[in-house]
Amino acid sequence: MERARRGSLKGALGSHDRPASALGFRRVLAVFGALVLLLGTIAAVLWTDQLWLAVLLGAGFVAACVNVYWVNRRLHYERPRH
Repeated sequence: MERARRGSLKGALGSHDRPASALGFRRVLAVFGALVLLLGTIAAVLWTDQLWLAVLLGAGFVAACVNVYWVNRRLHYERPRH
């Protein structure tokens, strides 16, 4: 019986040997969260005088963008394009 190298996975993505992860759904949630925070930041700047709220939502938007980037990188390494 052949043994796989340590750390390598056999089988197609989504098979019993190599189950698919939830990163595709996490990317959808991350993009949605970033859009909500962007809209909240814009609304806070246009409709309120609360600078702290705009800064807080803007920082959240930047963090959400980093999360989108991180999830995209993980997806890239999980599902490399040939």
